[in-house]
Amino acid sequence: MSFYGDKKREHEGAAEKALLARDCAGAFFHTAKAAEFGLKLAEQTDGKVALRYVQDAFELLDIAAELKAKARKQSKESVSRVLSEAAGGGAGGRDEDEPPSNWELQERPSTRLDDVAGLEEVKETLREKVIYPFQHPEVYERFKTEAGAGILMYGPPGNGKTYVARAIAGEIDAAFFPVDLSTIKSKYVGETAKNMSKLFAEAARHERAVLFLDEVDALLGKRGNRKVDSVAQFLALTDGLKKNSNCMLLLTATNKPWLLDEAVIRPGRLGTHIYVGLPDAAAREAIVALNMRGVPAAGDVVIADAAAKTEGWSGADMAAICDKAKMAAVRRQLDSGHDEQVTAADFAAAIEKVRPSVTPEDLAVFERWRDSRSTPAGAEEDD
Repeated sequence: MSFYGDKKREHEGAAEKALLARDCAGAFFHTAKAAEFGLKLAEQTDGKVALRYVQDAFELLDIAAELKAKARKQSKESVSRVLSEAAGGGAGGRDEDEPPSNWELQERPSTRLDDVAGLEEVKETLREKVIYPFQHPEVYERFKTEAGAGILMYGPPGNGKTYVARAIAGEIDAAFFPVDLSTIKSKYVGETAKNMSKLFAEAARHERAVLFLDEVDALLGKRGNRKVDSVAQFLALTDGLKKNSNCMLLLTATNKPWLLDEAVIRPGRLGTHIYVGLPDAAAREAIVALNMRGVPAAGDVVIADAAAKTEGWSGADMAAICDKAKMAAVRRQLDSGHDEQVTAADFAAAIEKVRPSVTPEDLAVFERWRDSRSTPAGAEEDD
């Protein structure tokens, strides 16, 4: 049975590569062969597993039929347009009868890196590795320096990796695709890989695009005996990024980088790794100021004091402190019936109640991974 599974995955990968190369005929052939081996797998199994193989095979056959029909209609003058439509992307647009993509553009951010308080070292790395290559490609070309097509941001949760990703898209005036992994992952064999291909194709429609995949370890974890090999599909898609005529940047984030497949994080894939740690004093002060904007506060509230007393708190922890301080004032006003304000005492009490969500031991795990580039001992058991 493993032989049929290997052949099915082989043809699925070849079909995806054919689509990326705009080879519709080749994509048809390999998709049909993948369906054939899927049916053979169904014959070798039973129950729900067999049903899934059958369902996946019929889906592949439907795709193959569409590819074959479009290939027959193509002419020499319209090869590029028709093949792009068959792949679901590119400049050729979408068929009128084709349903909208799950990943159509939702936003084009106006946020900039200067709007991100603190994290100066992180921002400087992002400018050199991400922003400047997009803004000054001729300089990087002159020195034969390639910009990383894939960026991995890692670090403890609650520290603004999503906000940073949005700021990067704003800096380069790019279409921003924050991807919910639930729209990609599927329990059906082969469906996750197909969803990934559609996502990349949708982003390729835009002159500049930033794809942001958070909690990417859930999609690209270390490979084992899994039926849906999303890692192999990801590798095939990212291999084509540098050949893509469009300007596409792949940003990913994780709180568990040690769980990622090694092939994913090597140079040429997600080869640039940026550690986003706990906010420094300037960042904590900015978080408090943002959460207190427009909120009635007493004159004894000094935002810098709250930031100074919270060394080791995450961005999410700082937001929680502000919420508790505001709720204390809300309760007073409901009890007294008079206008109240947030006071320094409210902040002091909130700081006492909110404990840091990231421990020194947590930080040590990230530092060991950063320094050794290997799976920290015991990390997977804590998952």
